[in-house]
Amino acid sequence: MTLKDRIAEDNSRVFLNPDHFAETHTWNGRSFLCVTDDEMAMKRKNNNVNDISWDNNTAETMVYTRVSDFPGRAQPNDQGFFDRKPMKILQVQEDAGMYSILLSACEPREVAL
Repeated sequence: MTLKDRIAEDNSRVFLNPDHFAETHTWNGRSFLCVTDDEMAMKRKNNNVNDISWDNNTAETMVYTRVSDFPGRAQPNDQGFFDRKPMKILQVQEDAGMYSILLSACEPREVAL
């Protein structure tokens, strides 16, 4: 078995296994299996520092999924609905048959008095 085959098998058996890490989410109403990570998105947004004092009124989420599972082709600046919430694809990285997709949503915050 080649390394590429072993990586694909590990992705299915462990990382994208619904009994371990993966969950079903939707993109534009079509279901797919993925792992989401809000903490990684926050670290990327805040230059690898968890600091909530800097906020540009956006919420970001990293989505990890197989290229074959994602509905359509993920491309930066595409807009759609992730779990019925309007989101924009900021970045896409494809590696070993997996997508790492950074999604962003505008979420205006209330001003505290």
